[in-house]
Amino acid sequence: MASEDPIAHNELEALSRRTVAVEDRVESLQVQSGGNFAAVIEGQAALRREVREGFTKVNGRFDALEGKVDQLADEMRSLNEKVDRNQVRIVELLTQLVGKSPDAS
Repeated sequence: MASEDPIAHNELEALSRRTVAVEDRVESLQVQSGGNFAAVIEGQAALRREVREGFTKVNGRFDALEGKVDQLADEMRSLNEKVDRNQVRIVELLTQLVGKSPDAS
């Protein structure tokens, strides 16, 4: 059937070429790794775990920093509220002093 359909025949040939290319690449990697391709795969897996653990630690540090930033923001809001209350009190005191003699305290 594939020989009767030129498109299917071409696709089959392309898949066959890709399969051979992948097999050649695997064989090349095995030669490069001294025939110990499994060790290379294990090394990659270990490296992935190490990177994942590193990201986990970094994410933990970011979470801690986020908590500290939130705490700092809360403290800043509290300080702003105190400043606002003190400004209101200063205005009240100055308003009470208006019209009074400086010696009449």
